Amino acid sequence: MEFPASAVVVCESNRTRADLYELWLDDREVRQTLTRSQFADAFDAGVAVLVLDLSFGEGGAEPVSERVESTAPHCRVLGIRGRSRAEPDPSCDRELERPVFEPDLAECVETLFHRANYHLLLDLYYRTTVAIATREWRTDGDPENDERYGRLRDRAERLQDPLNRLRERMTDEDVHAVLRGFTVEDVPDGESDASIEAKYRPDECSRCGLDWNEPIDGRDPVAQLGAYVWRCVNCGHVDMRADPSHQSITSYK
Repeated sequence: MEFPASAVVVCESNRTRADLYELWLDDREVRQTLTRSQFADAFDAGVAVLVLDLSFGEGGAEPVSERVESTAPHCRVLGIRGRSRAEPDPSCDRELERPVFEPDLAECVETLFHRANYHLLLDLYYRTTVAIATREWRTDGDPENDERYGRLRDRAERLQDPLNRLRERMTDEDVHAVLRGFTVEDVPDGESDASIEAKYRPDECSRCGLDWNEPIDGRDPVAQLGAYVWRCVNCGHVDMRADPSHQSITSYK
């Protein structure tokens, strides 16, 4: 089964421990980082789990946690702490105390890996179903000749299978933990769809036809240049949509 977020980043300043963790997690794509600069290069939206030494680098783990929140909010954090650290870190989804043993590490990473990907898939499913409902409303319940509507329906059906298969691997506690992470902003009602996409952002590039609701390698397929201006990452075309009647304006390289 392919996952939208496939990587595990091990953020550990001790090379011996980092090598050991990577060996224990060899069934996953592991990126090992020993310094803050290596972490900055290795971490992106395709990361599902961060194994984080809570004493990592200057300033501790807080700057790393801030990067996770801003770049990949779906990413789950497994904190590794020393015995002298009594208080749990609120930014961690789970914590292990050193010395860490292989079964504990593997079990925690597997659980958090499934939670991260269930979060991503569920979020995309909600975005898609809201977009379907919006198009049905705009066409007075008769969108059958709308090509975009058909693609949205197909996507929603395709998402159901991986969601169901992931759900089978998860406990009820795991699912509830994911659902607690969703807020009103994640799945808005009615016209409050700014968190799904900018209010008037087109669904696709008018030049190359790229679907702007489908991530590309874990990244957003469109960059917002201004309040109502978007650039396609595939062909560089720029669209401006200050209201639904505005059309494409130019290309941008």
